[in-house]
Amino acid sequence: MKKVIYLSLLSALLLGACAHNDQTTESTEVAIANEAVQLTNTTSSEVQGSYEEEDLVTDATDSQTIQLSDKTEEIDGVTVDNQTITITKAGTYTLTGELTNGQVIVNVGKEEKVHLILDGVTITNESGPAILIEQAEKVITTLASNTTNTLTDGTDYQLEADATEPDATFFSKEDLVINGDGELVINGNDNNGIRSKDDLILISGNYTINAKNNALKGKDSVQIKDGLYTLTTQEGDGIQANNTEDETKGFVTIDGGSFLLTSGRDGIQAETNVTIQQADITIQTGETTLSEDESYKGIKAGKAVTIQSGTITIDSADDSLHSNGDITIADGKLTLTSQDDGIHADNNLTIDGGNITIKGSYEGLEASVITLNAGDITVVASDDGVNAGGGSDTTTETGTFGADSFGGPGGGGPGGGDQADESKQIIINGGTLAIDAQGDGLDSNGNVQMTGGTVTVNGPTDNGNGALDYNGTFNLTGGTLVSAGSNGMAMNVSDSSTQPSFGIYFDSTQKAGTVISLLDSSGNVVVTYQPSKDFQHLTLSSADLKVGETYTLISGSEANGSEKNGLYDEGIVNGVELGTLALSDTITNVTETGEEATTGMMGGGPGGMMGNPGEMPTGERPQ
Repeated sequence: MKKVIYLSLLSALLLGACAHNDQTTESTEVAIANEAVQLTNTTSSEVQGSYEEEDLVTDATDSQTIQLSDKTEEIDGVTVDNQTITITKAGTYTLTGELTNGQVIVNVGKEEKVHLILDGVTITNESGPAILIEQAEKVITTLASNTTNTLTDGTDYQLEADATEPDATFFSKEDLVINGDGELVINGNDNNGIRSKDDLILISGNYTINAKNNALKGKDSVQIKDGLYTLTTQEGDGIQANNTEDETKGFVTIDGGSFLLTSGRDGIQAETNVTIQQADITIQTGETTLSEDESYKGIKAGKAVTIQSGTITIDSADDSLHSNGDITIADGKLTLTSQDDGIHADNNLTIDGGNITIKGSYEGLEASVITLNAGDITVVASDDGVNAGGGSDTTTETGTFGADSFGGPGGGGPGGGDQADESKQIIINGGTLAIDAQGDGLDSNGNVQMTGGTVTVNGPTDNGNGALDYNGTFNLTGGTLVSAGSNGMAMNVSDSSTQPSFGIYFDSTQKAGTVISLLDSSGNVVVTYQPSKDFQHLTLSSADLKVGETYTLISGSEANGSEKNGLYDEGIVNGVELGTLALSDTITNVTETGEEATTGMMGGGPGGMMGNPGEMPTGERPQ
């Protein structure tokens, strides 16, 4: 096991040994500090990557200098064959100068380590990698301060028959570590930018990588402590870990840094886990011609995605966040725009905090079990806002790159059926959730459980979907729920709920922007809500509602007080009284004038039939 270096120890070890160096780019302006500063920028969070003490060493003590040129001279431990420079002995080597068509090779004993210091080098190799690590225990590369180092390959790699490697401008068969606060420019014309067949560990530095395939690729892992990264790919991923043989490997860990990824495929992709904290990440995927056979997700993992903190902005042609297993968001600021799902997990999606804005999506949040414990979440979806359907993505007629969405569980097309799947759940314990959905707002193929938090839904305007849609039960025991939408498939919560709820059916469609306020018998405001779309049904539930009391329903165009997600903390200005509503039972369905809602008033499913208004209607309906 590699020894993990914790923040307090690192500060003591590196104090006085490194200097602070600020670097900016046109796209992002971020300070890149020396190792001592970089390794203390995670506040109270422990680093997730494994960074050894030697990975932090940047000085050139006992270094030998290799002056690259058309006539590089041999020194101890270095052989020269025209412009092919081979390091054959462990040690520290400072490279400077230029190779116009050459290569630096490291080939030492399996137990030996090499430290390369790139001090303003330019290496171009038309027929292979600019730097090739053939054998060593580990190679540590330092980007010297105040230098720019450029590595470029060609498109005519000279490989043996049936060979596919080496396949990167900077290629290593062994563990590769890069540190320092200089700049590294990679032009990956043939395939990958930087690739390690073991661990790829990036401590710091300023990177600009343009690659035909993947920009950063490590088989066992890619671990990033800090740095500034501008990564552009044509056909591959921005960052990839691809070990499929060992379930403990194939992961990506990001502990900090600033990233601008423009990717021809996925932004960040790991066979197992992706873990992110304290980073500023911007990802764009799918700007090129799209293929149904390819993946264009923002962040993708085979097992789990964990977001602990940081700022993440994604604009993706496929899911913005995707896991074949689980996704957990503890904190951070996420702004997501997707042509498919905003956040998709095949199994569990858990949100414990943070500020999450899904500006556009096919389905906003999708998983088998969705648990919202805290956080401020806003969802805009062309189909379902929150969907407990789960399962793997498939290509659909409606969505761009699949969301289990057409004609199947949790989808936007017909045929979902009424049989409850008890494994599918939406659980809301806290936080704020605001949904704007053209399909169903809250949609569960199984059950919904709400114990707290605030949920607002601007649901569908067509009668083929509902603001609330569940196949099992919606058990509400706390929090505030306000949903607005059409009345054709309208639902209230279940009779098993302990907190009272009104289902209000309007005689005609109410225009978007109409303000509805519910007052108690003393004139106190219970709920004031302004739907952003046309509506003909409202579901209102609040801890202030009491069975046996009467309430006054007011309509207007302006409200007093502060507003969030359409909810106001005061009442209507110059409103019109619509009716007096008696809360006769925990679940009460009435018209706008206070009459009991009859079967005909509630619209209907197939054949115009509706069951108990507090429960699931019979007959098949869109999911």
